[in-house]
Amino acid sequence: MVSVQFILAIGDANQYIYQQIRTLQHDPFRPDQHFTAPVGWINDPNGLIYYKGWYHLFCQHNPYSGHWDTMHWYHARSKDLKHWEDLGEALEPDQDYEAKGGVFSGSAIVKDDRLYLVYTAHHVADDGTIDETQCLAYSDDGLNFQKHPGNPVLTAADGPSGLAAADFRDPKVFEHDGSYYLVVAGAVDGRGQVLLFKSTDLVNWEYVSAILKDQPYMGRMTECPDYFEIDGQAFLAFSTIYGDDHYSTVNIVKGEMDWEKGELTPLKHELYDAGPDFYASQSFLDKNGNRIMIPWLRSVDQADYLADTGHAWNGMMGLPRQLSLENGELVQTPVTDWKQFGERVVNGSYHLDDFKPGKKLTLIGANGRIEINRLADNYQVKVISPIYQRKYQLSAIGDQLDLNFDNSCLELFAKKQTLSLFTFIYGIEQAIWK
Repeated sequence: MVSVQFILAIGDANQYIYQQIRTLQHDPFRPDQHFTAPVGWINDPNGLIYYKGWYHLFCQHNPYSGHWDTMHWYHARSKDLKHWEDLGEALEPDQDYEAKGGVFSGSAIVKDDRLYLVYTAHHVADDGTIDETQCLAYSDDGLNFQKHPGNPVLTAADGPSGLAAADFRDPKVFEHDGSYYLVVAGAVDGRGQVLLFKSTDLVNWEYVSAILKDQPYMGRMTECPDYFEIDGQAFLAFSTIYGDDHYSTVNIVKGEMDWEKGELTPLKHELYDAGPDFYASQSFLDKNGNRIMIPWLRSVDQADYLADTGHAWNGMMGLPRQLSLENGELVQTPVTDWKQFGERVVNGSYHLDDFKPGKKLTLIGANGRIEINRLADNYQVKVISPIYQRKYQLSAIGDQLDLNFDNSCLELFAKKQTLSLFTFIYGIEQAIWK
């Protein structure tokens, strides 16, 4: 059991301490509006949920270094999805079935007013053999968590033939028609799959099916699957590891779900985001029933740059995004405070309502610049960073572009497509229209 009671007992003082930790370096690379841990490496958002008046965010965390290593679950909460209160570690790898590996990604659900976390235990044996199993932890206050005595509750032996015990992770739990379901990432006979399991009590699970059959965009391994519905329309998002030096991406499939067969018939497939730094997204329902998604923003080619150059933190969550349908198409709208755009700008979110073809916007920072050119049907984005220079493309529909820049990151929202980048550019205070 990992307790944060001490943290809450001195909440005001603790928050002051955390804020001091965040500013000890006066680190200009650290974003203002995007969630980061006070210290250490973070990746995948986990356990996103609204519970007892608070939004809860958990994420993968290595508190001891700015590099990826043995994973913990870091915990924060918020009233508005914008301002986060640090709560420290919710789960640590303190059980035999998590030894040497850690507590990997998972999700959350409320049952009988109790908050349950469903997560992957990543066990590494002395000979290097890896065994990934699914486990439970629970809380009655959203603050103190107890691991289930019957862990693990689901193993690769409970899945289909050919499922690799070393590649069976990231359970996303949800309820449908009175039953509980998990979608879990797996490699079956060397191919990526999203596997569906069913339960009546969250403890005893039965295998149902591979929810999406033999699609080429599932690669050699999937990660972080997320099944959800908006206005009755089914979606399945998942990250894909392709291997062979190809970037891992996040795919989203719009489809028709057959619950008797446990299968999703795909109607449309696309990338969730146009950039390589968007990964491991997870969605949940807010207090008003809106579907909210949060991704992890990484620097895919420079993952260790911050740690290797002496920064205390590494990795961030993307802005929470409300998902909705417009004419049957998925639209992502950031949950943020909008500002009026002008020549003098600071970190924040802006509407650009008249970004017509032929226009160019240049954002000038203290250590680099970003150029956005509007062509007939797309935006050409050039990042001139102290760490790299690269060009990206974002589809354009209409003349409105919404953007957020916040030290080290840029997020662009163009109706049906988004572009999320870890830029390492800070101190943007000037914008030039051409």
